Amino acid sequence: MIEAEPIQSRQAAADRAGEPPLVVDLDGTLIYSDMLWESILLFLKTQFWQAWLLPLWLFLGKAGFKDKIAGRVEFEPSALPYDKQLLAHLRQERQAGRRIVLATGSERRVAEGIAGHLGVFDEVLATGDGINLTSSNKAQALVGLYGHKGFDYIGNSRVDIPVWHAARGAYSVTTRPFRLPDGRSTEQMGTNRSSVLRAFFKALRPRQWLKNLLVFVPMLAGHAFTAGTLYQSIAAFVAFSLCASSAYLLNDALDAHDDRLHPTKCKRPIAAGTLPLPLALAASPLLALSAVVLCLQTTPLLLAMVLVYLASTLAYSFSLKRLLMIDIVTLAMLYTMRILGGSAATGIAPSFWLLAFSFFIFLSLALLKRYSELFNLHRAGKEKTSGRSYTTADKAPVGVMGVASAFMSVLIFMLYFNSSNVLLLYPHAQALLGIVPLLVLWLGRLWILAARGQVNEDPVLYVSKDGPSLIIFALCGALAVVAAL
Repeated sequence: MIEAEPIQSRQAAADRAGEPPLVVDLDGTLIYSDMLWESILLFLKTQFWQAWLLPLWLFLGKAGFKDKIAGRVEFEPSALPYDKQLLAHLRQERQAGRRIVLATGSERRVAEGIAGHLGVFDEVLATGDGINLTSSNKAQALVGLYGHKGFDYIGNSRVDIPVWHAARGAYSVTTRPFRLPDGRSTEQMGTNRSSVLRAFFKALRPRQWLKNLLVFVPMLAGHAFTAGTLYQSIAAFVAFSLCASSAYLLNDALDAHDDRLHPTKCKRPIAAGTLPLPLALAASPLLALSAVVLCLQTTPLLLAMVLVYLASTLAYSFSLKRLLMIDIVTLAMLYTMRILGGSAATGIAPSFWLLAFSFFIFLSLALLKRYSELFNLHRAGKEKTSGRSYTTADKAPVGVMGVASAFMSVLIFMLYFNSSNVLLLYPHAQALLGIVPLLVLWLGRLWILAARGQVNEDPVLYVSKDGPSLIIFALCGALAVVAAL
């Protein structure tokens, strides 16, 4: 009785060893993403000045193109979004004695790097020697090695149909089965894939559109409450929201590798692999183009402002976000650009005081965002941010600059009382003085909570859900109304 279990285990392993090899695809199957697109984005991120080479490499064919890209980039296999359920199944099958094979259209060096990291594959078949190992090419290679119906195959798309047709067992990671020429259908295996449409909407970050409400500031500050200015402000809001979502898609695509190493950003749709990279990269320019078309229907000034905003976000995504302090100043300026966009749409010139106040208060929020990142990094026992120029040693000076910027904005607001516009716009301007202690309360509380690690890495979103902050904003609005009556 004591030896019964080991004998049964050895017999089960022998039975599995007699099974045909289990062959698994990589892109979209074992990983949620696609290594070719991952490599292209990594190349653009690190060698953007050589982007002109990409169309030239296309003349080398798919296999040659993949070879050139793979030779220019280095990636971290541990950071890829694996289908953990499928990977666990492969490990279980291999432990039971079955031969596991990785057959992928990805370039050989990429495939071998991933296989070496996982340690689960007995053999690797990949693109190389001028042959793009996908579809019929993959089917022929597998039949040549294991014979017709001599292997089981796990794939994910229509290009795998020739491989499934040649396999004994046909498995797909998609919930919807594929119909094969011989009348069979694929069986589901691995983790159920979530809705692409839901992932796309999440990647647009609609909650971040709250920041674009700043385009209404010139209309409100100038007391220009007309149907025309309201329409123009709404047009500016939509245009900036489209631009912002376009920038988020591109930024998340470029940052996917770094985001996967982050405790919370790893859940973003592109980093998690729930939103395909080609879809994100196609949608990003379409959203930006839609914003431009909308601006063409309003005013040339709004179009100019939106184009400046787009150029700034592109510069931030490709380069500026990795430069010390330049990234923070850029973020503050992007906030101020929204106010300028509202001014461009309505034709209401912003005052010096409004622009100065907005720059310093948003500089404080940008510093607070970076401070929160460094706080969480320090709490996690790490020293340096991935893809950024900051270390945990920078937390103190970032905090000092953030608090100083916060109270600089309060000082500018106080000096605003001496401007000539105040008496013209606010018959009871003295009521505005009540906003000063409310601003001090709000900014001071926000920074103290940040120092305690209680503010997440996006202070604007935190404030939108923070009850005391919303109450303070309501009181400030009420005082402004009293001052204007």
